[in-house]
Amino acid sequence: MATTFRNKSLISLLAIVLATTLQAQQNVRAWYADGQVWVVWETTQPLPETYAIYAKPTQFNNTASATLLGRLFPQEYFPGALREQVDSAATYKIPNGQGGTYQLKNNEGLFVATPHQAGALWIAVVAWGETTVTPGVNLTQGPVSFLYSPANDPVECHLQQVFPSPFSAGHYCFAFYIWADGRQNQWENRPDFPVMANAAKNGMPSLFMISAPIALDTAGGIPLSIWLHGGGGTARQSLAGSRTDIHLNPKKGILLAHNDDLIGKLLTFFSGLDGVSRHFGWRKNYDPFSGDPPTAPDTIVNYTQRRYIWIDEWLIKNWHIDRHRININGHSMGSKGTTMLAKAFPEHYASATILNNGFEEADPPALIDVIFGPSASSFPTNLTDYSGKTVGYSRAMNLDNRLSTMRDLPLLRVFSGKNDTQSGASWDAYVVEQYRAADSLGWGAQLYWSERSHGPDTGPDYDDHWINGNAATQQTVVDDIAYEEEQFRSDVSFPAFFNHRLDQKNNDPGDGTSGTGPNGDGDDWGTWGGYHRWDENTTADQPNGWAVTTWLEANAVFDNDNCPNNFLTASVAIRKPQKFKPAAGKILHWSVKDTANGAVLQNGTTVVQADGLVVLPQIAVFRENIRRVRIEVIDQTVATGEPTQGVLSNLSIMPNPGSSSAYLTIQAQKTAEAIVCANGIDGRPAWVSVRLQAGENRVPMSIFENLPTGFYGISVQVDGVRQVVKWIKI
Repeated sequence: MATTFRNKSLISLLAIVLATTLQAQQNVRAWYADGQVWVVWETTQPLPETYAIYAKPTQFNNTASATLLGRLFPQEYFPGALREQVDSAATYKIPNGQGGTYQLKNNEGLFVATPHQAGALWIAVVAWGETTVTPGVNLTQGPVSFLYSPANDPVECHLQQVFPSPFSAGHYCFAFYIWADGRQNQWENRPDFPVMANAAKNGMPSLFMISAPIALDTAGGIPLSIWLHGGGGTARQSLAGSRTDIHLNPKKGILLAHNDDLIGKLLTFFSGLDGVSRHFGWRKNYDPFSGDPPTAPDTIVNYTQRRYIWIDEWLIKNWHIDRHRININGHSMGSKGTTMLAKAFPEHYASATILNNGFEEADPPALIDVIFGPSASSFPTNLTDYSGKTVGYSRAMNLDNRLSTMRDLPLLRVFSGKNDTQSGASWDAYVVEQYRAADSLGWGAQLYWSERSHGPDTGPDYDDHWINGNAATQQTVVDDIAYEEEQFRSDVSFPAFFNHRLDQKNNDPGDGTSGTGPNGDGDDWGTWGGYHRWDENTTADQPNGWAVTTWLEANAVFDNDNCPNNFLTASVAIRKPQKFKPAAGKILHWSVKDTANGAVLQNGTTVVQADGLVVLPQIAVFRENIRRVRIEVIDQTVATGEPTQGVLSNLSIMPNPGSSSAYLTIQAQKTAEAIVCANGIDGRPAWVSVRLQAGENRVPMSIFENLPTGFYGISVQVDGVRQVVKWIKI
């Protein structure tokens, strides 16, 4: 959790805050810009623990007659996170309401309100506990007018600083702030801006940073990779070039690092835990100014998730991000946030990488109870699972449940260390239970374990089976930002390999005993599914069929990435299909072919499950240096679009009757993929996929050499057009 580092940082931050120039509190002023109201004042010394902001449509001289808009700690009315991580002398940079920007002085505080209707308010700023207000001193000189036009004047993010990455000469970094609209009704969203906090945290600032290659190509859609820090960590830790053992170096896109900014009295000033929202949210009735635990069950609202998703949408609009190439990553507490985001918004992400380890904690720190309630109570969240039931918070970060009504998840890649003893992420029986559950459910998970300890937040290289150093020949590429930029899309279906534990050639994680060697149980390292690769460019996803080319890694630079077995057997579920969505109960035909010569290695039929999922049992996939295979699934009852007239003609078999040496002649009007099926009197069809060229095609009937002699209907289907010819095999 790196709390020692965080405590030192807090001490430094408080010193910076207290060194602010001495001034009397005065000059409270406010204006409207970019969908929000900006309240600026000169702070007093000594700094109060919190400032409070009040408002009223008419002039007032006492806060008792006004409405409390919000209350801020010094780390919030000053840019505490920015000062700590980027520039110790930083001040907020905000829109000035006239098309430009205003840079706050080093003694000026800031509060930002988000209106839900047009109007005008007198606004006061006082140290908490003060009640008297005076115009021109701690009350605005007059009412502050503001608009409400979500369509024409939406809320925006605001750039604070641009600076070279401190970890990579090839990247620049951009620091932004966003200010939350906090309301007790979490569904009271503006059309352009969701509720991102409860009323007690209204106006809460949040920092995020973007790293981009200097030579970023902005001609097309840009991939976005997101990195979530661990408990006690910061966004700065995930800037480009940082953490060389997991290569945070975007090549084609940008890297987004969030700061988990929930600030609370006890949590900030005493415990040193600043990432307490776990990149998810907090209790609806959480009071950050008392730190008192709840006395009754409370709903955990996903305020932080809402902020992260909104920022992604803002980047899609303003930075030309390709919405189908968004990948999320996280370590330790950040892995919990990653797991929950990937499950709550599965269509939003192409993949999720979960490092050490993202699951429910058995015994979380007592102070966390203030934010989320006791772990054993599992307070309800505002999310519902696949069956529509409310999700309990303690179960939200596991792999064996879903946080939305969507059937499919993005590809999940999970890394855990058998020597990880860090609280909340340690290797134990619960982790192994989650691995076994994920491997049996077929949602699409590549599971890794090894000799590593907790990871990059708490030390240098992992020094384990997957990472032996920082050179390309010394570590896996699958957790690199550049790898996920190239490999994954959320709008392309993928083969979810599972049931790896049933193949005895795979490794065994053991029973959860911590440690490796003679002190551990099971294999010190291994993966279920981590050697499987496929080419999304070869994915065929049509109403009448689905196919993909796949193999086991054999040509990796890092030798440990190469599969040690010639082949592995696993079941396959088709996840995130875009067009291939056969009805439950349908019988589908599938085959596995050698891509080099088209030889059929396996084939059979499968019945579509009740939820529409298509699963193929026990598919053998080989090392790439042996063969690549193409998995194909066909629904022969579906036509695609309007029948194409004249695609097929002159269908004939010669000689007929004939043996397997006969030829099927097909006249095709275009190059196309055809399904050739043989239906005999036993009712069990045999079929193969054949690539037709425009013109005459001669297909050897040896494709059905294993069929017994008898009468067959030979059908050929292209683009929904189906023709049949009778054949007598002798």
